[in-house]
Amino acid sequence: MKSKYVISKKQCEDNIKGVCEGCGGKLSAIKTVDNSGNPTYWQGCKRCMCFRGGIELKYFKVARILVEEGECLPYSSMRKIDYQDTPERIQYYFDTQTAGLSYTIKRIHKLLDGEDHVQK
Repeated sequence: MKSKYVISKKQCEDNIKGVCEGCGGKLSAIKTVDNSGNPTYWQGCKRCMCFRGGIELKYFKVARILVEEGECLPYSSMRKIDYQDTPERIQYYFDTQTAGLSYTIKRIHKLLDGEDHVQK
C-alpha cells in the first residue's frame, strides 16, 4: 500500500526558495516523518544535514562574511570558535552563526527599502 504524505515531494520542491541559510548549499525535498510519525517531505540541505527554510544567496553571502570576520555573531552565548577543534565542529559554528544572521540581514534590507512599514 502506498503511503500518503502530509506534504508531497512536489509540494515541498515548489516551496524551495534560495539556498541553505547555514552553509549556502542547495536545498532539496527530503523524505522524513513529522512529529506525529506521518510520512512527509521537508526542505533541507544534504550538505549540512539540516532542515532549512531557504534564503536568497545575497543575504547568505553577506551573513557569512560578517560571521567569518567576527563582526556579527547572533549567538554570542555560543562557545567561541577554537581553531584547534575538528573541521566538523568549526563548520558547525560557522553554519549556525550564518543561519542566525542570514534572516537578520534580509530583515534589515527590507527595512531599509521601506518594505516593512518603516516611515522614511
